[in-house]
Amino acid sequence: MDSSRANNFPSTYDPTNIDSPGFDPETYVTKLLRESRLTSLIEKEQLLTKQIKTLDNEMQTLVYENYNKFISATDTIRQMKKDFKTMEDEMKRLMSTMSSVNTNNDQIHQKLDKSRGEIRKLTSIHLLLHKLQYLFQLPTKLKEYADDNQYELAVNTYTKASKALQKYEHIPSFNHIQQSCTETMNVIRDELKSRFDQQQTASSDTVKLLLQLGESSDYLAKQYLHQNRPRLEQLLESMKQQLITAENQSNAGSTNPLSQQMHPMDILEFIDTSYNSYIKSLHEFVESYDMLFIRHSSTISSSPSIEDETKERCKYYLEEYLLECYSAYVEFIRNLFQSKFYGQEDETELYVRAIDRFLRRSSNDIYKYLFTQNAIEKIRLMLDSFLTFAIECRLKFYHANLDRHFHEQILELRKSLTMVPPATNEQTSFDKQQQQQPQQTQINLTTFVDKMLKQLTNDIKYTFQNLSTFLNGTEMIGNTGKKNVFTRQFAVNHVWNGFFLTLLNRLIAYFEHEYTTASSCSATVRHEQSSPPILLLILSKLILNFDSSSIPYLCTVFEEKFNLIIENNQRNESQKGGGNSFSLDRSKLTAIQKQFNVIAKHLLKQYICSQGYTLSQMLRKSIETRDWLNTIEPRHVRSVMKRIVEDLTQIDKQVMMLYNDHQSSSALGSMSSSYGRYHHRSNLTGSVGGGGGGGGRSSDGGRRTIIMPRSSALDRATSGGPGSSGGSTGNLQLNFHKVFNEKLDIFIDLQFQKTSILSSIIKLLLKTYLECIRLKTFSRYGLQQVQVDINYLYNYLWSFVNNDDRFITNLLEEIVSSTAMRCLDPVLMEASVITVICEGN
Repeated sequence: MDSSRANNFPSTYDPTNIDSPGFDPETYVTKLLRESRLTSLIEKEQLLTKQIKTLDNEMQTLVYENYNKFISATDTIRQMKKDFKTMEDEMKRLMSTMSSVNTNNDQIHQKLDKSRGEIRKLTSIHLLLHKLQYLFQLPTKLKEYADDNQYELAVNTYTKASKALQKYEHIPSFNHIQQSCTETMNVIRDELKSRFDQQQTASSDTVKLLLQLGESSDYLAKQYLHQNRPRLEQLLESMKQQLITAENQSNAGSTNPLSQQMHPMDILEFIDTSYNSYIKSLHEFVESYDMLFIRHSSTISSSPSIEDETKERCKYYLEEYLLECYSAYVEFIRNLFQSKFYGQEDETELYVRAIDRFLRRSSNDIYKYLFTQNAIEKIRLMLDSFLTFAIECRLKFYHANLDRHFHEQILELRKSLTMVPPATNEQTSFDKQQQQQPQQTQINLTTFVDKMLKQLTNDIKYTFQNLSTFLNGTEMIGNTGKKNVFTRQFAVNHVWNGFFLTLLNRLIAYFEHEYTTASSCSATVRHEQSSPPILLLILSKLILNFDSSSIPYLCTVFEEKFNLIIENNQRNESQKGGGNSFSLDRSKLTAIQKQFNVIAKHLLKQYICSQGYTLSQMLRKSIETRDWLNTIEPRHVRSVMKRIVEDLTQIDKQVMMLYNDHQSSSALGSMSSSYGRYHHRSNLTGSVGGGGGGGGRSSDGGRRTIIMPRSSALDRATSGGPGSSGGSTGNLQLNFHKVFNEKLDIFIDLQFQKTSILSSIIKLLLKTYLECIRLKTFSRYGLQQVQVDINYLYNYLWSFVNNDDRFITNLLEEIVSSTAMRCLDPVLMEASVITVICEGN
């Protein structure tokens, strides 16, 4: 304590501080003289003089102001003394007056005290006589009321007198009165009960009278609820008719001028109208029921426990009735939201407001009439089920819209494809269209894919925006009290799984149907197929672009709209930023994307099969219909080979529009332009008895210029027969060559590239050529014609596969070798002659 005082002393009681309470002038002056110079002392003196003058002025001002206040206070006190003196005189006069009044009052009370008791006795006797007269006249009055059908007045009169009759029923005269009244009231009760049973609508007045007469509450409550049911059913039926009328007006709106002038209510107005009509009527009835059976106190004496049990049973009857009626109304609202007119409401905001209005009003009104937690839970489940149903109806609407738009795009695409030149044209039309419309065709095919992709992506994005409107509903989120929970459940269960993934699966089903139909039609007549080959090609590109660009973009839109993060691994709840973001497993989407890739490849395979089938059929018919044993010496290339090259050129252009190899590889510009490459390699020719491979190879890549049969096949064909040694050696060499030759797989490692697609089509074409050759027998000129055709094909086929023509060379060699083995007089044509014939065509 002493140390603290010592510490505080310098600051509080400093003798050198002029503003301190402990200021000491001598100490202050001594310190100032010791530490300051003369100039500082003069300045300090001037400063102190100035401060003293300022303080004197302030002191004078304060004294003047306080003096005026003191004078005013003195005058006020003097006036108060005068007022208090007047009040004291008035209080003395009042006290004397009150004393005289009390004295007079005591005197009057003493004089009237003797008569007051006698007056009280006479009054009580008069009242008793009046009551007795009322009781004696009661049976007669009740009969008069009953005869006049004034049952309410009779019941009220009897109710007032019933307690007195029960109290004095041991007196014979009163007992007789009670019996007469009871007989009359029994007749009235029977009449009221008969009327109540015959009523088609509930009457609260009749029920009230029967309750006063002691009728069973259980029976009356059940009957009262039963009688009100037809009235509510009639209201519900009337609303159903309004719904039917609105749908009929919408259906006839385009043809009937009168229906165009009549505008049906929108869905929000219909919800309000139906709610005010049905639910409000139900609530009014419940209020009357509550007043009659629950809040009403029984007029019949009974134990409190029995009365409580009766009220509980009445509450149970009411809850069951409410649940049943409300379930019927919710079912009607379900029909409203899935109707053709209101369920197709384009304004999503209005649709959501209608749902929110219904849920909010139901939550505010219906809960106050429920008494048990079980009934409340049933209503909550009913409302939650309706909310889920309404959302699912909206999802079905969006699915139907997207399906309609997508199929309209497909139909428009099918119509537009009729303007694209097919792959099987005549020579003249091919040259004309190749010169006039190549750029237009290319733009159209690319535009088809971009247009469909943009339309589909925008439709899904627009649907995401519309579905995000559901999160603005206050009651839909508030009825659970957890906005984040509802947002997550809505986004995951309805938007992601119910809409987006379901839509992707529907697209998968459609594309599967397309390639399944195309696959099944490949074994039938081609002009009956459902999907043209070019449509399969476009759809495969559409799927790839949708998978690579649209799905990631739509995932980003989904994350922004619904505040979710799509991740590869599922986490229960990943907080981000403000803690309102959640994660979503994308494993299902990944599986669907893989399925998209598989379907795109299937469609591409069907396109290859379709185009290969068309070319193969053309080639097969040309081989089967020709007499190869009586063929003249070849002087030109068969027209079918030219047609095949034309079709492959057209297919190459179509494929290049959508699939490219990302390298500078040019397709055939025209038939004449490709001969330049042939002339470039024409200096190297193969001889008839050339090496094991047949013809020579060009110097620009080791490519064989003239396709010749393998030496083993030629030896076998020129040998004496299968039993000769030469034939055995040829067979052995040919078998060894087939063993070590690569196995031909048309779709092995199929890529989304032009070269891969054209290679598969060519493989299919040449494999068909080989199989058709194996079924025929050839003469010398037939073999030479095949040589000419094969070499003509080779001059063009290598350009479609970007110079990767190893498999083409092997197949063509095998075709020529197989032809030589089936030739009766295997004499090959000179390479120079083949070159001249190919150049001439």
